[in-house]
Amino acid sequence: MADCVCQVAGSFPYLKDMGIITAALRTNVNVTVTNGGLVLAGPALGDLSISGYAPLNSEVITCPGNVSVNYNWVQLYDCDTDGKFTVYFVPGGHEKAAIEGTATEQISLEKISCYRSFNASAANGPATYYLDTAHYDGYEFSYSGNPISIPKDARYNNMEISALSEILPLGSKLYLSNFSWSYTPPNIPIVNYSFLFTYDDYTVSATC
Repeated sequence: MADCVCQVAGSFPYLKDMGIITAALRTNVNVTVTNGGLVLAGPALGDLSISGYAPLNSEVITCPGNVSVNYNWVQLYDCDTDGKFTVYFVPGGHEKAAIEGTATEQISLEKISCYRSFNASAANGPATYYLDTAHYDGYEFSYSGNPISIPKDARYNNMEISALSEILPLGSKLYLSNFSWSYTPPNIPIVNYSFLFTYDDYTVSATC
């Protein structure tokens, strides 16, 4: 492919049917050159960030809401007999999830704590609305909505998403690191995903 393709975002060919607002992909192979000029490559890693629309079904939500989830992955490295490095993603315990305000029925969470949260400001006049709501912390998170659903086992398994196969390097293993859902009525809810991935490509090339 060319070193650079610069076009309007509306013509971006990938993920066009998924309601995606933004997408950013970065890949890299850790490369070391020895004093003797030997090039050692690996492991091959990358990250993918996606934001998109998440339309509600028939449910009606009248208050704003925010959801955030963080997944903890421990990266372990191994070197095989061919001198190639491999990276393994090991789950670092349960995910940390939080809901503030009202969330969609497409989100499930095992709640473990609750406290009050509010935001009030009369800087623009005394008639300005304020938000007084509950904040829940929990785990066992899942999301059944669009554009990409998240199962409960995402905290300890890589995810297989067929729609992303065209943009990820061949043989990639994809791991969810962060997710967020936000809604301010009457707009369409917005979701954000951050993924880490590893792939078995140790080729070091100066061209694409």
